[in-house]
Amino acid sequence: MSPHKRELLAQLAALPHDVFSVAGRIDARRYLAREFPKQLPLVLSVQSYPGYRRLVGENWMHWHDYYELWVATEGGGEFRSGTHTFGFAPGDVVLVDPLKIHGVVRMEKAHAPLVVFFRAEAVAPGGGGVDLGFLSAWDRRPEKIAPRLDADAAATASVHGALLRLAQAWFAPVSADGRQLALRFHLLEVLLQLRRAFIAQDGAPEPMSLRAEREARLGRVLEFLAQRCAGSIAQPEVARVAGMSTSRFRAFFKETTGWGFGDYLRDLRLERAARLLRETRESVAEVAHQTGFSDQSHLQRLFKTKHAISPLAYRKQHQA
Repeated sequence: MSPHKRELLAQLAALPHDVFSVAGRIDARRYLAREFPKQLPLVLSVQSYPGYRRLVGENWMHWHDYYELWVATEGGGEFRSGTHTFGFAPGDVVLVDPLKIHGVVRMEKAHAPLVVFFRAEAVAPGGGGVDLGFLSAWDRRPEKIAPRLDADAAATASVHGALLRLAQAWFAPVSADGRQLALRFHLLEVLLQLRRAFIAQDGAPEPMSLRAEREARLGRVLEFLAQRCAGSIAQPEVARVAGMSTSRFRAFFKETTGWGFGDYLRDLRLERAARLLRETRESVAEVAHQTGFSDQSHLQRLFKTKHAISPLAYRKQHQA
């Protein structure tokens, strides 16, 4: 174990943990909103999840338009972000791409990470120029590379050291003089080390205007799906909402969220079905009808594939 890793984990373990749950915080589009300070849109938090219960039925898969990275301080598990699913252990550093649908698939009960959230404006206040290069670990990382750094990889030691200095600046007693400058400096240091660790591709980053356009298209599409997912939905109809041809929309959705359109729609319907099973006494056939499945057997087959139990067994487990 490197000295930086040992010191980072020891100091984070001593900090008070913020109890966090996504339940009730994710809107119908699966968007997770977050408040940021106006002067410097940056938030650090050491989180814990005491309400964890296998995550079955909880809508943990979500997305947001800000940047996120986290390092596990204790406990391990499995995480999905876009097309990548991977395990994590204490000291591993994970990046969460803006607009990618992501969430914890499995985690140990004692899991507690340091989470860093920030908007692009914290890095590139003017919306462009060389400052956008600090975001290369996200925006220019080759798609085939999973967004995870192994805790004991050679390049991770420098990232741990930079994260330690950022955390010390954030959790230190607040003094107005110079604190914002120190936080931005250490954030940029973390991002520079991440850029080096992920060997980001050369090339110009995506302009902020194009990123905003992608966010707007995705927001319209997910809002439409949230309202209409109980009925029949044709892909060309959704493509028109995005203002694209069907083939271009299919590629856009996969590239932006990391999910195939059909996979996302099926998972959204299964999440709605799980909620109805937990909260109502409607028959399984009626739940299938209300959530867009062709019939009861269709729902039962897909539900058991995802949750490893039947809809009725799931209801019994959660209504007991």
